[in-house]
Amino acid sequence: MIDKNTLENKPFSFFETTSKVFQETHRNVEIINRFYSVGGYPVKLQFAGHALIPLLTPALDHLVIDQTPSPSLTICLWDSESTGTYMPSPPWSLEDYFARGEIKDYNNNNIFTACNKGSGALSILNKNFSTGLWWIRNACEVPFYESGSPLLMLFHWWLRHKQCQVVHAGAVGTKDAGVLLVGKGGSGKSSTTITCLNSELLYAGDDYCILTTTSVPSVFSLYSSGKLDANHIKKFPHLLPIVNNKDRTDVEKPLLFFNQHYSEKIVKKFPIRAIFLPRITGLPDTTLTPTTQAVALKALAPNTLFQLLGADSLTFHEIAKFVRQVPCYYLNLGTELDKIPLVISKFLSEG
Repeated sequence: MIDKNTLENKPFSFFETTSKVFQETHRNVEIINRFYSVGGYPVKLQFAGHALIPLLTPALDHLVIDQTPSPSLTICLWDSESTGTYMPSPPWSLEDYFARGEIKDYNNNNIFTACNKGSGALSILNKNFSTGLWWIRNACEVPFYESGSPLLMLFHWWLRHKQCQVVHAGAVGTKDAGVLLVGKGGSGKSSTTITCLNSELLYAGDDYCILTTTSVPSVFSLYSSGKLDANHIKKFPHLLPIVNNKDRTDVEKPLLFFNQHYSEKIVKKFPIRAIFLPRITGLPDTTLTPTTQAVALKALAPNTLFQLLGADSLTFHEIAKFVRQVPCYYLNLGTELDKIPLVISKFLSEG
């Protein structure tokens, strides 16, 4: 029989082993620190060398802050190829992977461990040490979705204990108030947020945002990136020149970093006035129809729970708590795209 203490120590032992590998990078490459405000908390990203910086920071550039001596979270990032440091073979087998990448026996109340089966990217968070580790074999193997939503799992694991919840949703509004846009892929959520870039409305997120219910229900921007299906981006020809991965859109969704081209349109936080559920109607006009909080919860919670590793009843509880505090509407999307932001603006201005 395996000793219980041995099982409890396995996550920490592996965290310690991986931390020592990162420390070895100091002998070979320069350490570069970048600071960001994530969910209102100062976060330090500590890069070993320059290889990962252009791949993992553009989506976070709108959150850059000055250096702080006491970050709430430090994440160490490196790849083996450019740093000349190599990870030992993982102490688990393929049978120890759960469906979404969590590793059996390497997660507990303080340490979270996951490995992406496709890219091999490893994510570890030690909650007690407020330290995260992110490693990949080669920087050229960073997948496009990781560039669009970097360190998503680490942010999710860390923020869920700070009355903040990462959700799969978009958000647009003004500096004073906004709306949360929820729905599964193909509902028109991304199209709606991107349409608002050419209006008086501001952009807080496309795929993922951070919700908080500590006082007034609010949203924090997490990423200033957007992804659209190759067919959908044809509706926005003015965006085609700024697609970041235009040479790979035959196998990847077009990826855009809006802070590089629309920095004045990015907002970091606003109170949420309502939840909107976009739905494509085929009719010319865009309209609003009241719906229930139960319908909104069904549109928001399952997508979030499915996409975030380690999401559980606590995640669902935080989402439900948020949804109960605001009214909910269907946003019936018309074919005249330029009219969509006008409907949202009117709603916000009339309260």
